[in-house]
Amino acid sequence: MNRTQLPETFRALSDFRKNDSYLPEMDQAQIISDLFPETFTELTQRLSDITGAFYGGLLKQAGRLYGSEAIEQLSNTFMYDLGSRMTLKNLETKPNLQPGIPAVAKILIGAIFTSSPEYNFEFKELNDHRVEMLIKGVDRYHKITQSLQIAGLLKWPVIKPFVQGICDTMGLDVLLEIKVLKLDPDSSCMYQVSVTEK
Repeated sequence: MNRTQLPETFRALSDFRKNDSYLPEMDQAQIISDLFPETFTELTQRLSDITGAFYGGLLKQAGRLYGSEAIEQLSNTFMYDLGSRMTLKNLETKPNLQPGIPAVAKILIGAIFTSSPEYNFEFKELNDHRVEMLIKGVDRYHKITQSLQIAGLLKWPVIKPFVQGICDTMGLDVLLEIKVLKLDPDSSCMYQVSVTEK
């Protein structure tokens, strides 16, 4: 490689790229410098945008093939399964995580940390019987579905089945409420999430 400075993100994630193979006449360092995201913020945002695009594109195609009612059904099933799978993985890899309302909160903030960088959270209450929190920021699912003109075919927020999947997978008998406090045309949002023991 030549002297072109490689982005810090590339150096930190080089294990993922160690098996890439370039032709001898290709300037590997220049290609990496030109195309690899320069910051972790940029990398994370690009990954989030791709996730949103995948979700929205799949829903739009389902609507074309099976009718507009399929859009809500597919979104609900997908989000529920995602919440369930994330819960199973967390219970498997974190043996100290005991099923209960505090674990619901931990899995939810873990999902925000790893998968939803545009969201922030604010806890209002957390104990063994109840969690109440605000999720705010930019809803990437709203953003993409709005650009694809299918947002009106979904019930907001679309993350409710995700949280339901977390609760059901842990076998919790709870009352789940998610209220839309704000959902603007630019997809800025504020959702109030509460999970309460019945």
